[in-house]
Amino acid sequence: MTNVVVTDEKNKINWDRLDVPIEHHGRAITLPGDPGNMPTEKAIEALQRKLQDDNQPFGLFEIIDAYPLDAAVAFVKAMTELYGWASPVPTPGFFGPRPPVMISVKTGHRDEDVIQCPIGAFKLPGIDEKVNTEPTLHEGKHVLVIHGTFKKRDRHILLELATKTRKIVKEQSIYRGKAIRLGVDDDGDLNINNPPQFMDVSDTSESSLIFDADIQAQIDTSILVPIKHTASCRKQRIPLKRGVLLEGPYGTGKSLTARMTANVCEQNGWTFVLLDNVRGLRQALEFANRYAPAVVFAEDIDRVMTERDEAANDLINTIDGVVSKRSEIMTILTTNFAEKLNPVILRPGRLDAVISLRAPTQEAVERLLRAYAGNLLPLTAEVMKAAKELAGQIPATIRECVERAKLGMIGRSDSKLSDEDLVVAAKTMKAHLALLNRDTKKQSNADKLAESLQAVVQGEPENGAGAKNDSLTMVSLRTRKIKEKVDEIHDRMN
Repeated sequence: MTNVVVTDEKNKINWDRLDVPIEHHGRAITLPGDPGNMPTEKAIEALQRKLQDDNQPFGLFEIIDAYPLDAAVAFVKAMTELYGWASPVPTPGFFGPRPPVMISVKTGHRDEDVIQCPIGAFKLPGIDEKVNTEPTLHEGKHVLVIHGTFKKRDRHILLELATKTRKIVKEQSIYRGKAIRLGVDDDGDLNINNPPQFMDVSDTSESSLIFDADIQAQIDTSILVPIKHTASCRKQRIPLKRGVLLEGPYGTGKSLTARMTANVCEQNGWTFVLLDNVRGLRQALEFANRYAPAVVFAEDIDRVMTERDEAANDLINTIDGVVSKRSEIMTILTTNFAEKLNPVILRPGRLDAVISLRAPTQEAVERLLRAYAGNLLPLTAEVMKAAKELAGQIPATIRECVERAKLGMIGRSDSKLSDEDLVVAAKTMKAHLALLNRDTKKQSNADKLAESLQAVVQGEPENGAGAKNDSLTMVSLRTRKIKEKVDEIHDRMN
């Protein structure tokens, strides 16, 4: 860069106001000679100004946009790669120096998958200043801040550390491509003291999932294809941002579908996030957005979507707006009570697919029996009678039937199951099955009460048609509330 020559009123060079660049070359001290010779005393003054400028302290902050524990592991690796080692040092405090904190960070589901990371202040070899790390909130997200007070000449150190940390997080994240469970509090917020937990899903592959053919085809197409054929979807410009609802009664395979999906995600480089409370969906989506492509799996959406209240509105806005259309995040929601959901959540554009999981038919039951029995059931054994007996039962009931059949096998002093063992076991569960399969469509007393109240109101032609309609609307809403309350009391009594 060309310097502007500053002169005084006598057209002499004002070396006091001229910023002279300093270069290192050869062994001689060379002073400027253009446009005139620089006096030695002025050179000394310029060097002193430069020295003072280089020693000027600056407060520097670098934000690592990653979950703090992930960033902490990356930071330790960055220090090791750049400096070989770093020494944690005490941090000044009101009651005296605080010793550095060493935390154990899980990096996988096994006991040995752990790395110890110091949090606090560090001294780097040959560097006078301390480097500090601190987890904090930034724009509503948990991040790690690297900060310190550095002389101007050393300010590149912090930037170099931060750049290396970001690179390691991107390439060696402890969460990317893993299956994790994310816990939130009652308000749906992440708690830094309750870190994500790694899931072991190695025992739940695609073959573990047994549904009727039409249900299996929907799961394959709507969930597994984008995960297993990501590159093809991108090539065909098929959005990987998707919304899927799994609905059906208890025990029909929603949780098992979650574990199977987690396994497929790990096999194909996707991150899987299982959320333990649907109220934390916003936090889970923001977390997943850092480690995309990703699946976020949230169960029991009906907890917040039966009414169009503030919680429901927040959830809808979350699904609509937390991640952009170009984001590669699949959101899978589940419910046992689809009929209670506010219809607004079902609008196309929010959900790309609604998959109804139902109890298996006879053909699927046969496959379930063989899967649960394993090597105890010969390939040549007929299971048609048992499958017919158990058709329409949830998988948990079928598994229990196999366990009871094993007792029959042991009682016969045999080492193999037979169809008769399974049939007998199924018949001994008749009372249990009757309770599980009682007619849920039968009109309850609460239904009768609600219908009676509504019929009475609709039969009153008072105050004209308009007033009647308004009145009916209010009474209908109140009637529904009464029905829900009666149902709740009825469930508690049972």
